[in-house]
Amino acid sequence: MRAAPRDPGVPDVAALRRRVLLTAVVAMTLFVAAAYTVMTLGVSDFWLLVLAVLIWVLVVRPLMRPVREVVGLRRRLAYQAFLEQRREEQR
Repeated sequence: MRAAPRDPGVPDVAALRRRVLLTAVVAMTLFVAAAYTVMTLGVSDFWLLVLAVLIWVLVVRPLMRPVREVVGLRRRLAYQAFLEQRREEQR
């Protein structure tokens, strides 16, 4: 049984790591499938670039959104802690 997080506002780092790994596996699988499809059809390699951009925009960006939000939150909290420490030193 998993223990409940101590603070509901704290992000689950393990879940974020799993999200990144899942995104990587899905993106690589889709890219290999797109490359195989382009090779099989015998069309220009330009279409592989188009498919790669579509994979990025439609799959990778949405899957990575929670990770980007947590990274932004951690940066804001670290900056606020830095400002608080700086104010205390100036007193």
